[in-house]
Amino acid sequence: MTSAKTNNFRNTALASIFGAVFFLYIGIFAGIDLSPTPESLDTETAEVTAKDTKTKKKKPVYRRGPEVVALNQYFKSIDYHLPEVGEVPRVYIKRVPKGLGELASVDERKQLFLRIMLPLAMRVNEEITTRRERLMAIQAKGISGTPVSAKDQQWVNQQMKRYRVTDGGITALLERIDVIPTSLILAQSAEESGWGTSRFVRQGNALFGQWAWGDDEGIVPKGREEGKTHVIKAFGSLMDSVRAYARNINSHPAYQSLRERRAALRADGQMITGWELAETLTKYSERGAEYVDSLHAIMSVNDLNELDGLTFAVGDVPPPPKVLASIEE
Repeated sequence: MTSAKTNNFRNTALASIFGAVFFLYIGIFAGIDLSPTPESLDTETAEVTAKDTKTKKKKPVYRRGPEVVALNQYFKSIDYHLPEVGEVPRVYIKRVPKGLGELASVDERKQLFLRIMLPLAMRVNEEITTRRERLMAIQAKGISGTPVSAKDQQWVNQQMKRYRVTDGGITALLERIDVIPTSLILAQSAEESGWGTSRFVRQGNALFGQWAWGDDEGIVPKGREEGKTHVIKAFGSLMDSVRAYARNINSHPAYQSLRERRAALRADGQMITGWELAETLTKYSERGAEYVDSLHAIMSVNDLNELDGLTFAVGDVPPPPKVLASIEE
């Protein structure tokens, strides 16, 4: 009996061994790992280790142009931010910084452009207001019977010519020498210059796409039709471009409806807003009413209406980077 039990035990052991070997080979050929996993390791740890061995792709470093960096740092140093600006510093930038169009952040590009344009628009309106006040003082003298000096009369005649007034005297001139809301100037400069990135503004400070004739006066548009001679008028500075735009709005026959709407608002004691005057600019672009919709969208999305009525800060601020500074006010 003992011998029989021993043989049975031996046969069972051998069967177990052959069975284990059999399943091991099946696992190897089937790609199944039957080896035990140490308690100190688990699947999650193994996956992390595998990820760590992979070469990570480096993201490209985003760099801003040196002029963009310098201007951003300058605005930050004088605490000039939008839209929470209270009073606007008298900072007149001569041209847009190189690299503005390469900014990856659309919001950063727009904010930088608006901070450049805001003081320029306000300064031009300040000049218009000074001119208007002098004209009103001369008109008051005439009404009261006080003789108008030869110097004042000569100045009035110059303004008549400048603003294309042929009849109506000082009353007609006052309809033309009037401010253009800051929000409208900013919206049109953004629309016409691609937020300061167009070839025309980069090469000739041409913010508003005004036409001139003669290749020596501006930049030839790409694809200009054969036989056409117009160019986009170039300027020495952004300030000069804004001045020319204001004079164009205030004198060209195409914008008579804007001037009439503005005069009516003033006569009724209402605020002159860029939003309302923009409605009259269907002749500024071939797009007509669609152009007006674009201006309204720019005003609305960028809160430009909030910038109407701002005033300049009292006191001087450090000058901007010399390469971008306007040499004239």
